Amino acid sequence: ILDVTHEDVSVHLFLETLQGPVAEWFQHLPAGSITSWATLRDAFEDRYKPSEDAFPLLSWITHLKKEANETMRDFVARFNALINR
Repeated sequence: ILDVTHEDVSVHLFLETLQGPVAEWFQHLPAGSITSWATLRDAFEDRYKPSEDAFPLLSWITHLKKEANETMRDFVARFNALINR
């Protein structure tokens, strides 16, 4: 156990948190393609980090509020229209 590094623990703990599609993504990576925390981080970010184009959309979504005179149905429709751009 003395040969276990912080990086080894970080990789193991991160992998234990993966579920659903993300776990499937990891299981389908080529064997030996993850050799360190850095390669795992880079592969994960390449797959899941939003592109620069997504940032305005993320900002709009986080600041979206239901208007006082807006029905919940209309708000959800507006939200869905924003998401599905």
